[in-house]
Amino acid sequence: MRVLLLSFALSLLLSTAAAAGQVEGPARATRLATAPQDTLKPLVANSFSYPTGVAVGADGSVYVVDTDNSEIKKISATGQVSSLAKHGFTYPTGVAVDASGLVYVADAGSRSIKKITPAGEVSTLIERGLDYPAGVAVTANGTVYVVDAGREPNTGAVRKLTPGGRLMTLARGFNKPNGVAVAADGTVYVADTDNNCIKRISPAGEVSALVGASLNRPAGVAVAADGTVYAADTYNNSVQKISPAGAATLLATGFTYPAGVAIDASGAVYVTDTGHSALRKISLAGAVATLVEGTVGTAASAPTDK
Repeated sequence: MRVLLLSFALSLLLSTAAAAGQVEGPARATRLATAPQDTLKPLVANSFSYPTGVAVGADGSVYVVDTDNSEIKKISATGQVSSLAKHGFTYPTGVAVDASGLVYVADAGSRSIKKITPAGEVSTLIERGLDYPAGVAVTANGTVYVVDAGREPNTGAVRKLTPGGRLMTLARGFNKPNGVAVAADGTVYVADTDNNCIKRISPAGEVSALVGASLNRPAGVAVAADGTVYAADTYNNSVQKISPAGAATLLATGFTYPAGVAIDASGAVYVTDTGHSALRKISLAGAVATLVEGTVGTAASAPTDK
């Protein structure tokens, strides 16, 4: 089915890859709609083209995967948008940042994980053992978690790279997963996109469903210090707030295929509103503001099953 990558896809790039016998990831949504009206004027216009992953650094800087431009953008705490890195990526999707400012990127097109220094130097951290890396997370001790969408339905996995450089599989059997986040207690949360649910993996490796039913192809996922989980409920065009017990409540709506979510130190939530090529911020009171607006192209066909 044509679904949003986060149910991700490599549009033309992956079509070419498929013709060459390479694996194709999930397809992405293309329908656009009228952007929601915010009370705040966007800080910068024409900055993104299909933004997907998002992460927030310790200093308040926000990092966005500008997928169609094969670029990682950085938005400072004062709202200045700059290019952190724009070379060395094939089709970047997910992003994470550690306390030192090192940025990790899931580059789905090259089936690798890239690392970027604060100076913008790009290197390859993982280049083997991945099928379709869609999301990435990093913990305080430097452990890197990767959600791998897999080659076929229900072959998605969560992989773990230890600080010592050992790559292992933490869990398998997800259906085109896209997002991953790790709580302070070691619990891993996964947006199991095509199973329409958020799953959690305990520190002991036990997989269970945190919430499902009401979700429609969730993509990004983030977890706060208190264990509250936030999910980009992509095909419901909303962001959901989920308690540690699994109770889901609507945090905000009015998006068009939201993809990535991240939380800053104050508890504000950042969302890549992919259908509008925009970065939005949800305040603690639930107000939605547009931080950065991008270039929105002509709408193509709406997502359809095939």
